Formats: sequence, C-alpha cells, structure tokens
Amino acid sequence: MAIAATWVVANTSVTTTVAQLYTVPSTGYKRDLIVTAGTAAVYVGLSTDGTVATSVASFKIAAGGSLVLTECQVPASAVLSALTGSGTSTLSIGYGTVVSVV
Repeated sequence: MAIAATWVVANTSVTTTVAQLYTVPSTGYKRDLIVTAGTAAVYVGLSTDGTVATSVASFKIAAGGSLVLTECQVPASAVLSALTGSGTSTLSIGYGTVVSVV
C-alpha cells in the first residue's frame, strides 16, 4: 500500500496514559484520515463521546503500521485518543493525499 499524507499531528509521544490527540473538524472534512504508529504498537479509539481508547476496547496499530479511515468512517468532531500497552511510542495523524494499493 502506498500512502502519502499531510500530517496535522506528527510524531507526538504516546504513553500508557490515554490522551486525546486530535479532534476531527466539524466541517470541511473530505479526505481519508491516516493514523500511523511509531516504534511500538499503539491502541487508538475514535468517538464523538470523548476519550475511549483502552488496551482492550480500541483498535491496535502494530509498530510502524498505519490505519486508514475513509471519509464515511470518521464522524465530524470525533476525538481520536491513544495509548500504548507498555512503554512509549509515537503517533502521526493526517489526511491522505494518495492512498492506493500497489
């Protein structure tokens, strides 16, 4: 898969304490949302009800992996929260400019 993205959150630190990292705009959102993990796996949650990420109730992105959420999967004003199972990692969040399977 080839992914090009315009990052709005780049390499922000993620620890074992859940944190709200990004809020999807309430208007004007028209592209795929890309979430990429750094050196360790990261658990992410997306909700319009606030912080939801836990190590048992969220989506796990493997180290170096990416999650692509298409426009229809991301509600306006949704909050993306994240944490690690142990240690620290980084997370980058952005909008896809090119997402294709090669």
